[in-house]
Amino acid sequence: MKPLLALFLTLVASAAPSIAEDYDEAHRFIFFSVLEGCFEDGLATQDVAQILLKGPNDEYCHFIYSCLLCGPTIHALEVYRSRPATFFALKGGTSTPGSLGTGLKPHLKKMLYSEQPAERLAAINILLQRWFAHRMSCLALSDGQREKLQKAIEAKRKYGMRQLAGFKGRTFDRGPYAGMPEVLFYAPAYATLDECAVCNAACGRQLKTSDPH
Repeated sequence: MKPLLALFLTLVASAAPSIAEDYDEAHRFIFFSVLEGCFEDGLATQDVAQILLKGPNDEYCHFIYSCLLCGPTIHALEVYRSRPATFFALKGGTSTPGSLGTGLKPHLKKMLYSEQPAERLAAINILLQRWFAHRMSCLALSDGQREKLQKAIEAKRKYGMRQLAGFKGRTFDRGPYAGMPEVLFYAPAYATLDECAVCNAACGRQLKTSDPH
């Protein structure tokens, strides 16, 4: 029995992804960039909820399902949204907004609450671009380390683009959603877009939309 048990444990260990693989450097960079950005800007909980807007199927409208950059962005926003209303021993101050940052700029707030998905995504892209760029500039990375991180992020971006293209190119062939394009279920705001707002932001790229923003 012992050899069989040892073989079983070996197979389980090799099949299960390690924490290091799940939360690699690029994943951590995205997560902490967003979390820090939320606090630095003093983002209002209502604005975070708008970014994390969900559709009728409980899917996130502004993110692409299984995208490797959207995932840690969602996680960071969820952590920020669950912060305490006040910090311990902070006299007369809330955790945000106002105590650290001043919240969204009026033009970004207007875009974020637009009825047009592309405009909302453009606002998210602009916001995230700044957060990612700020953290990258603050990290004491060598040229080689920075290049390695940027390549890892770009690889995750390409994966997200493939996921989006797949959702846009397929329809459900059975069940209650038969005939519906998969993109309307897995990435509702991207029905008319070919790039991810988060992925582009992580690589310092503006989201390509028909909107002048």
